[in-house]
Formats: sequence, C-alpha cells, structure tokens
Amino acid sequence: MSDTNFNSQEYVEKPLTIDFSKIIVPEQRAYEVPSEATSTSQGAGNVFATTPTTSKSSSTELQRIVQKLDKLEKMINPNSKKSLILWEEDNSFKSLISLITTYANSCDTKEEFPIELFDRLKALGTDVTNQISESAHKVTELNEQQKLNTHLAELLSNAYIAATARLPEEQYQSLVSTPELEEYKSYLAEVANNSPASDEYIKAEKYIKSKITNLENSVHITIDLERTTSKASALEYIKKEVTPAITRLQTAYDEQYSVNVATQINSDEAITTDLTVKKSLSERIYDTFVRPFANFFKRKNKAR
Repeated sequence: MSDTNFNSQEYVEKPLTIDFSKIIVPEQRAYEVPSEATSTSQGAGNVFATTPTTSKSSSTELQRIVQKLDKLEKMINPNSKKSLILWEEDNSFKSLISLITTYANSCDTKEEFPIELFDRLKALGTDVTNQISESAHKVTELNEQQKLNTHLAELLSNAYIAATARLPEEQYQSLVSTPELEEYKSYLAEVANNSPASDEYIKAEKYIKSKITNLENSVHITIDLERTTSKASALEYIKKEVTPAITRLQTAYDEQYSVNVATQINSDEAITTDLTVKKSLSERIYDTFVRPFANFFKRKNKAR
C-alpha cells in the first residue's frame, strides 16, 4: 500500500487543451511557372529569361496613328469648314502628315501586319485622288465662268453706252438683241427712253453700273478659285507624302499573301496527289483480286 493516500475528492479530471499558436506548420509555397512576359534574367544560364513584350505598346501607337488619320480626313472633307488656303504655313498640318507617314514607313509588318492602317491609308489615297480630280474640274468651270462674266460685262457696257448716246433705234437694237443681255433689256430701255434726271433713269443706271462692276471683278469666283487651287495643292502634298507608305505596305502585304497562297496551293496539290496514288493502288488491288471473283459469280448466276 502506497505511503501517499489517494483522495478521490481532491482529484479533479482536467480536460486536455492544445495551444495551436505554438504549433509550427511548415510553409507551403505554390509552384509558379515563370511567365514569358514577367520573368527576368537572374543569371546567364536562366532559361526563362525573356524580354518584355511590346505588342501592347505597338497596338497603342497604331491606334494613335489611326486617330491622326481621322483628324486628317476631317480636315480634307469637302464639307469641312476648315480652310487650307494657308496650308504651306501651317506647321501642325505638315506635322500631322509627317507622324502618319513616319509610322507607316517604319512599322513592323511581319509579326503583326497593320491591316487597319493599310486599309485606311488606301482609302485616304483614293479619296485624295478623287478630290484632286474634282478640284481640277471645278477650276476649269470657274475659269470658264470668269471668261463668260468678262464677256458679258463688255457687252453690257457697250449696250449702256449705246443707250446713253441715243443712237438710232436700228443700231441700238443690234447691240442689245444678243441673248446674253435679255435680262438687262428693261433697264437699258429705261436709260435710253428717260431723262437723266428721272428716277427711272437713275435707278436703271445704278443697277447696270453695279452689274458691270460685279461681272468684271467676279469676286465670288476669285475667292472660289483661290480656295480650290490651294486645297488642290494641299491634296497633292498629301498624295506625294502618303504614296510611298502605301506602296511599302502593299508590297509587304503582297509578299505575305503570296507566300501563304503558294503554301496552301502546294499543300492542296500534295493532298490531291496522295489521294490519286491511293485511289490507283486500291483500284489495282480490286482489279487483281476482287473483280475476277465478282465476274465469276455474275456468270454463274446468269447460267442459272
């Protein structure tokens, strides 16, 4: 019997407790696969070392140039209120074209061909060419109109002098009977038949002189000619600057497209040849082994 007396009342069973804060759990690290875009070289032998991709920056630059094209197209739009009369002195206009052509002449065409830029530049070139043609036609029309106005001013001036000189009726009528002066006959008659002091004479004379001055000057035609010729020269400048860029992109596009088409054609020809060989071999096997038995059974059935 033990020297120590066991007292059941003094013994109290204590629950088992665990302090989780003192338990050391090994750190779990997820395995990460190095990314081509983010992995950097830590040494000469790092197989995952790559250079950061530039596709995003290239795309951003391309979109910026497309926006420049939008701006240029708005400037040369026939309905635009912006005048290109002083385009030779407009550095912003030349800088805009320079940014577009510089990018088009230096951008990469092998990794990712800039098809949007190519299409937009071709559309711009076509638009510019059409507008140049229309401008030339308009200049011709304006010059013809200016000649007609000058001729009409001369006719009206001679008829006015004849009306004020009180020439014989037959001579006067020969001067004012031309179809070009039809709308002025009533005013000329007021001058020829009324006293210079009368209101009718004064009003008719004022109208005729004003008309002669307007026809001789042709102010609106002069302004239109200046605007049209100036814009035509600006369009010629755009065409000269843009054409080499279009040619470069067209050549690169044709080279890539031709290679792809040739590859596809060669592949199709190879497949066709392969099928022809297989078909010929199967036909020879059929003719050698199968067809004799088939013909034999056909003859046997006919004999029955």
